[in-house]
Amino acid sequence: MQFPTQRPINVPVYGGSDSIRQCLLDEITDGIRVIDGLDDISYRRRSNNSASVGEQFRHNLDFVNSFLSGIAIGRIDYDKRERDVRVERSRGWAIEKFDIAGYKLMILSRAQIGSTVSVKSESDTGVWLTSSVAREMEFVLSHMIHHHALIAEKLVGQGIILDRAFGVAPSTKSYRNKLAA
Repeated sequence: MQFPTQRPINVPVYGGSDSIRQCLLDEITDGIRVIDGLDDISYRRRSNNSASVGEQFRHNLDFVNSFLSGIAIGRIDYDKRERDVRVERSRGWAIEKFDIAGYKLMILSRAQIGSTVSVKSESDTGVWLTSSVAREMEFVLSHMIHHHALIAEKLVGQGIILDRAFGVAPSTKSYRNKLAA
């Protein structure tokens, strides 16, 4: 089955002038398109005791929301995740929650994006590291792309082919474009 790439749906397209934010918003929009194009069985199916597509999307949303919540208090803890199982089970709920997260990203000010933030270490949980909101946004983008690649692989295993660019890093897309030129 070929996944529809031009399906007319009400997917938000967010604006913004900074490239990291725009890349993350584009990746969220791509995820929303995939979620919307799936049936419930494909979204929830687990194979080989691994996470379902819905669980992968929920994981991505958790990281985005941990990032956004942390900006508000100046401390990001990626271990503090909501883990809302409704995102794993309901495509409509997932789309709504990603849309809300996208809106919150869109309205971040340039001052907020340029500010510093403390990030809880994942390897030494008693340590807080200094980072910037922009750098953490880049981390969330990279993390999301990685999980989108896993989602694409899972869906190929179900016979669903996505757009070739889904789950592909910007540098890889640039490289492929140079090869094609």
